[in-house]
Amino acid sequence: MSELEVLGLSPEECTAYEFLVDSPPLTRAELEDGLTRLGEAGAGRSLAALEDRGLVTTWAGDPARFAAVAPDVALDNLARMREQDLVRARAHAQTLADRWSRVGRAVDPREMIEIVVGRAATLQRAEQIQRTSIDEVLMFDKPPYAAPGIGNPTELDLLGAGTTRFRCIYDTAGLDLPGQYRVIEELREAGEESRVARSLPMKMVMGDARIALVPLETSPEVIEVAAVVHPSALLESLHTLFELLWQRSEQLGGLDREAPGHARFPEPDRQVLDLLTAGLTDRAVARQLGVTERTVQRRVQRIMTQYGVRTRLQLGLRLSSGGPAGSARERTKQRSTGR
Repeated sequence: MSELEVLGLSPEECTAYEFLVDSPPLTRAELEDGLTRLGEAGAGRSLAALEDRGLVTTWAGDPARFAAVAPDVALDNLARMREQDLVRARAHAQTLADRWSRVGRAVDPREMIEIVVGRAATLQRAEQIQRTSIDEVLMFDKPPYAAPGIGNPTELDLLGAGTTRFRCIYDTAGLDLPGQYRVIEELREAGEESRVARSLPMKMVMGDARIALVPLETSPEVIEVAAVVHPSALLESLHTLFELLWQRSEQLGGLDREAPGHARFPEPDRQVLDLLTAGLTDRAVARQLGVTERTVQRRVQRIMTQYGVRTRLQLGLRLSSGGPAGSARERTKQRSTGR
């Protein structure tokens, strides 16, 4: 399957266009001959379809010649048209959902909660909820995970498209998993808004406050049974719970890196500060950064020295105040000169 088929091109049209991209302007006979050698026929139909889509231009002459329109222009326009089609389809899907609810199904308890069994089915519904969300996806993230390994490729894909907002609260237990911090950093750089809380009550993925997936039964390693919650008082309660915990959780990466003093720190020290302010222990920080616990402690001591404090409590207060007032040597000089 050609990658261009996702833009609505048939396999024959994909072959014809790519052949033209690799060729100088060709007559119809030359194109037919080339496609025949590739095992394709129907050059005339492919040409007509490509011209309709704006992928081929005709050079006047006797005989006329055909050339591919620059891919960075033609394919980008085609992709934008497909995106617009998808937006309209999603909007229509929401309209259909509203119509579906109005016929009385939403008040039937059997329609409010749908039971999903098995890891594969759970992963499929979680991806579906994310991809069909128009405005916002809300998530509680904690072990165990239905997918093998960590990370959320679907979220990265959607963040890259820039169409959906993602807010995620991570349980500190999940940050004990090696490599999890780097995964979260990648998502944050892509646009995710992240916070950290201790002992989240559950895992959850919610789309547009209209549907949510919540595990019902888990093994020590994977999710076995989950509930899909449709519009109901339960769904409203889950949404309220998320907003309450969002307000009470710690911002991951909340250190203002542009503030005077904070910007002085090298990236390894900033990472230590991010994880410590999120509530992780030295051991958990070391695990996430792939260093020893002693290395973390040395970095913390270096940061404390730069901030001119002796305890981690004082460091926390100084961090919340917006940065160091200067090094210990600078403050001594200020006191001695009366400034």
